[in-house]
Amino acid sequence: MTKPMAEIQAEFDRIAQFSGEGGWDHNNHYHDFLLKHVTPGSDEVLEIGCGTGAFSRRLAQRAKHVLALDLSPEMIRIAKERSTEYRNIDFEVADVLQWEFPAERYDAIASIATLHHLPFDEMLLKMKRALRPGGVLLVLDLFQGIENFGDLARSAIAIPMSALYKLAKNGHVQDSLEARAAWDAHGQDDHYLRIPEVRRIGHEILPGAQITQHLFWRYSLVWKRS
Repeated sequence: MTKPMAEIQAEFDRIAQFSGEGGWDHNNHYHDFLLKHVTPGSDEVLEIGCGTGAFSRRLAQRAKHVLALDLSPEMIRIAKERSTEYRNIDFEVADVLQWEFPAERYDAIASIATLHHLPFDEMLLKMKRALRPGGVLLVLDLFQGIENFGDLARSAIAIPMSALYKLAKNGHVQDSLEARAAWDAHGQDDHYLRIPEVRRIGHEILPGAQITQHLFWRYSLVWKRS
């Protein structure tokens, strides 16, 4: 973990005011990919780092109950405002390093662009223990740097593709100056694992996990508990 949690909370309280509803980004591009691993009709689903609740609302369409946690009170406030029609979501402000994970409770646990703020191995263990037998763990996060020519080629494709998606789906390529300033301030001290580190830790803790490097500077980890 690279920053105190209070500092991360303050940064995301600031970022929350620029979190528009329905716009395309590098995270929600992979929502459909993650959702296909969640069994329709699941009883209990947990999301860690829910932000303004976009993925929580998608999960709520496949599960009987969703518990969505985030460190930022402002993110949770906006998530509740945008989710009034979803009676099966509970949003809570929580520091997941201090939160008590119940044992074998959830049919699915998801985390998007959150674990790079936290001790990766510790969080995988906590989530693993909280899954019911047959439950699925879903992680989407950022990774560090360019390791080889394949990464360089992938990034060269991703840059113009990202601009095209933003223009087509959001009507603009760049966010406002205020939004970019908030994200830039947040990202200055962010630390991301390299893909080999993700694979090593992931496979040690979650044998058989499917770890995939994706186009828009993201990796996914999918693991089903036996």
